Amino acid sequence: MKTSKVGLALLLVCCVWAVFIVAGCTKDEVDTTGTIYGIVNDADNGEPVSGVYIVLNPGGKTANTGSDGRFEFLDMEPGQYTIQISKNGYKTNTKRISVVAGEQTSGDMVLERGESRIKLSTNSLIFAKGETSKTFDIMNIGTSGSVSWSVAFSESWIKIAPVSGTTSQGKSSTVVVNIDREKITQDVTANLLVEADGESMPVEISVKFGESEGGGGDEPSEGKGSCGEIVSCDSEVKMEFLSCVKNADAVEFQFLLTNNREDWQVWFNRDQSDGVDDKGNSYPGYNTKFYVGNSDSFVTNGNAVRFMKGVSTKCRVIVPGIKNEASSLQRLDWVISSSQPWNPQVKKITFTEVKW
Repeated sequence: MKTSKVGLALLLVCCVWAVFIVAGCTKDEVDTTGTIYGIVNDADNGEPVSGVYIVLNPGGKTANTGSDGRFEFLDMEPGQYTIQISKNGYKTNTKRISVVAGEQTSGDMVLERGESRIKLSTNSLIFAKGETSKTFDIMNIGTSGSVSWSVAFSESWIKIAPVSGTTSQGKSSTVVVNIDREKITQDVTANLLVEADGESMPVEISVKFGESEGGGGDEPSEGKGSCGEIVSCDSEVKMEFLSCVKNADAVEFQFLLTNNREDWQVWFNRDQSDGVDDKGNSYPGYNTKFYVGNSDSFVTNGNAVRFMKGVSTKCRVIVPGIKNEASSLQRLDWVISSSQPWNPQVKKITFTEVKW
């Protein structure tokens, strides 16, 4: 009888431990992120479209469809996202989706043949601390006639003027974006949607919380630092220096790149890129990080970067391990390995005398 009682007690203990183990495993296996997957088809014939450039906002993640027209974004935080798809010979298309933790969200879309009638001067506006107003332009690039447009948004801290209008062929209209800082308590992002003739183009709004630091601190902002010259890779690719600051032993500088030729897809080569400071110290490109737009992921050798025609894209470069005795980068080359559908005149962008 005692043996039976001991055996029963051991069985109960094992059962209790099993419950705890199962409960612990179940808790650990709860997904906190979701997945976006989809396929892009031709609106006319229903066939998959390969080589479609996809931008996901907020976050600025990018992808290209494969030969089967499919794409996916893994490990996405729950929330609202905007997918924008584009390819030469097709109209740009945009879709809003919601990502739920532990679930797959369909991002299936179609592309209609035909050229876009509008183009935006930028696809992102970044409000530094204290800034409350910025602008962007809507350009009518159609071959004839006027185009009517409107700007959609849902956030109460954003004010737009005007919210709609009509732009003549070959002309542009300026839209003013104002931020009510009394309604935000942290860094925030949101998307505006510019809609015209069945097209929807997003403009990502990023706002840094807090008052202007009046020139102090290490937050990169326009007007800090200087650059002797930026030698562009092509006469139709314009470069504009914005700022340069040093945080600890890393230097970060920002610039605008405006592509005035047709839409351009570029592959950079970090391994062949390098720099040297005013004391002769070298900095290999494989340690340097190059960011395009608002993406949190730096460009690698295998990732293509797309620059739309007529759009100014904000870029930043971070060079780590700067020596204490250095006061500037005498030269930094960012090498282009390949591009399409056109090749630049010189396969690199060179920055000279970058001071912080």
